[in-house]
Amino acid sequence: RVETDGDAYSARTVIVATGTEPRKIGVPGEEELRGRGVSYCATCDGPLFRDKDLAVIGCGDSGLKEGLFLLRFAKSITFVEVLPRMTAEKIIQERVLAEPRMKFYLGHSVTSINGTGLVESVTIRDMEHGEERRIRAQGVFVYVGLTPNTDFLREKLELDEGGYVVVNENLETSVPGVFACGDVRRKTLRQISTAVGDGALAATMALRYLSVLQGG
Repeated sequence: RVETDGDAYSARTVIVATGTEPRKIGVPGEEELRGRGVSYCATCDGPLFRDKDLAVIGCGDSGLKEGLFLLRFAKSITFVEVLPRMTAEKIIQERVLAEPRMKFYLGHSVTSINGTGLVESVTIRDMEHGEERRIRAQGVFVYVGLTPNTDFLREKLELDEGGYVVVNENLETSVPGVFACGDVRRKTLRQISTAVGDGALAATMALRYLSVLQGG
């Protein structure tokens, strides 16, 4: 039984494919300026920021890779990372460090995103000394992790410590007849290609489950 805001549905099998949401940094200006300079997807919005100064929050694999993509359009990119080091793979670090249009503030946190109507700057704080400075930026791209859309599944399906659905090799969850696919499930790689493969497998396994129920 699946209950939604508008109705309830009964089915013999269910495939959960609710994906993830970008994790937010939760500072003043982030929500107010979302879509007005604050973005969580470089490939979606990067071309809108041609010849602009940008800030990328997060120096993990995603942050640096998306920063390299943004460099096709941006005038400059400033990276802000709360840790005192980058956590991305070494080969990616070497690529970004070789780019003269990129600047880095490691060991800094974002305290606010500023602007009237559109993003104009980002305020950051030195984690060691407490000093604050304002960085000029017309766009802010946030890459501090993902949150699976699984709150509605708690105490219903087995989830891992990160909130992702635990499945076996056939994408079966802890409840018979319920399958999970795509970014919402526990996995190593989250890309469109892996989600498409998951979808095909989950549909096949759901059909097989129905066939067994019907004695086929």
